[in-house]
Amino acid sequence: MVVKQMKPGSTAITARAMTKANVVPRQIRELPGGLYPLHSAAFEMDEYRIMAGWPVPVPAYDIRTETMMSADGTVLADRDPPTSLITGATFRWIADTSYWDLTSLRWAPIQGQVSPWTAMPGSDPTLVTDYEYRIGDERFTSMTCLNFDSDTADFLSNDLNLVMGGSNGYTVIMVVSPNSVYGNNEDVPSNGLWGPPSTVDSWFSLKIQGNFLWLDTEDGTEKGVSIGTGQRGTAPMFLAVVVGRPQASLYAASGPSSMLTKRIPTGAAARPLRADFWLGRTALSPATADMALFDLGIYGDMLSASQVANEFALLSGIYGGDT
Repeated sequence: MVVKQMKPGSTAITARAMTKANVVPRQIRELPGGLYPLHSAAFEMDEYRIMAGWPVPVPAYDIRTETMMSADGTVLADRDPPTSLITGATFRWIADTSYWDLTSLRWAPIQGQVSPWTAMPGSDPTLVTDYEYRIGDERFTSMTCLNFDSDTADFLSNDLNLVMGGSNGYTVIMVVSPNSVYGNNEDVPSNGLWGPPSTVDSWFSLKIQGNFLWLDTEDGTEKGVSIGTGQRGTAPMFLAVVVGRPQASLYAASGPSSMLTKRIPTGAAARPLRADFWLGRTALSPATADMALFDLGIYGDMLSASQVANEFALLSGIYGGDT
């Protein structure tokens, strides 16, 4: 079953006043030229009110009130495009018509010399170029995202072992709305978000279960940070996972000043990590992700909390959010 989430827009009220001026002619005391009226008539109409454009009788209780109103409107966001931003990511991909190839189903990077993400026909995400959302008093229109839907099992894959294989840790940052534009499937127990295609060797994977991010490793499963705020709207949020030993860190925020953090022990012994990934799917989760993805960055190092906040601040300057 597909559930379509809808959010009504704001109500705008426009008031207009109209006046009409008439000149009252001077009273004529003597009719010129000997002209006299042969017939005259005068009518006095009952008082009335206008309702829905029609005159109606005066109600039994007639109240007159003077009101002054003021309101703050919504402005269209005027920000630089994602292509103008350079983050600290080693490799970065953005949802853009210049980087997503509809024919070969390949997602090329905007930062770093690395292989593109690829999709299989029938399970490829949809490039949406008219995505809209609202943050505060800003309305973002015609934004572009890659939409992943669990009903069609959309996901991407990439093998980065040549450039990242054997790493002891890395960081992934996403600008993402944890909702498909076609609605989320609430019947699946969990949705895969990021991880390797198999559970061989040393690995980390990320999934969405309920209102939380969960981290899976070869040593077990741990509940991470809440993403309930992002699930209740269409605006993107900022997610980061810093994986490695002796701990992993998960971050979720609507901006750098509202970060939620969860640190998860991962063992003291350093083990080289595999670097072949699925995006929108994991080897452990039964369903693919429901999400609208705007920006994806992979960092070759394990970023600190302050470094993650700095990257969130850069991205929020483009996609909106608190600062």
